[in-house]
Amino acid sequence: MRISEVRCRSALTGRGGSYTLNPYVGCTHMCAYCYASYISRWKGESDPWGTWVHVKVNVPEVLKKELSRPSFLGDTSVFLSTVCDPYQPLERRYGLTRRCLEVLSEGARAGTLKVTLATKSDLVLRDLDLLRSFPEGSLRLAFSITTYRDEIASKLEPFSPRPSRRIAAARALKEAGLKVGFFVCPVLPYITEMDLKGILDLSEELGLDFASFDTLNYLKGHIRGRTFRAYRTLGDEALRRLQYAKDEPGYVAELRERILREASPRKLKVELLF
Repeated sequence: MRISEVRCRSALTGRGGSYTLNPYVGCTHMCAYCYASYISRWKGESDPWGTWVHVKVNVPEVLKKELSRPSFLGDTSVFLSTVCDPYQPLERRYGLTRRCLEVLSEGARAGTLKVTLATKSDLVLRDLDLLRSFPEGSLRLAFSITTYRDEIASKLEPFSPRPSRRIAAARALKEAGLKVGFFVCPVLPYITEMDLKGILDLSEELGLDFASFDTLNYLKGHIRGRTFRAYRTLGDEALRRLQYAKDEPGYVAELRERILREASPRKLKVELLF
């Protein structure tokens, strides 16, 4: 793993009141299906995705300056994060996510700032005290999950915390009174399809506030290649379903219908992002 400490000029990306925040660029989880690896060419990185991380050492200070501008006095939403996991292992050393959350919590208490935090890591439990400092309704936490089976996740997300740990963390945060849900993003053909009912059952059992779904991003080149290589470890049936989902024009509509059908008898809030 190659770690580069960098200084950023801006912390927030976006416009119109909707922004993303990435304390790091790059991630050590090495998820086979990760769409964010497109950022490599923007950062001039030729090494494989998952082998390098840029650490924005000054991002909390830049964030504080940006949120103090008059343009941020109105309704503002911040999504943390899109091209990294904010609680990847490097967070233990650098603490940038925690320091950014301190700034965001202050902003939420002072105005109408709303924050969504997405992660695959139970390291988020470290910051429970800080998460509880946000005003009610200003923060929601989402655990990214594609399967509840640890042994399957290990083949597609080799260096991420196992789903069982995320599920336990979701339970703890929900019991602490926070707004918590699952980001089933992406729905993996064959894998998530088999686990759909179980994921929704778990969501209800935990009393989660939402479950959001999105489709797998079939981009060209190495992203597609990584996904297919990982699927080969799951067998021919899994590969056939992945190919079907990629090539069949009606697959997305089928998937939407299936999720809505499975969710319809439940009280759980289901969000389709596709």
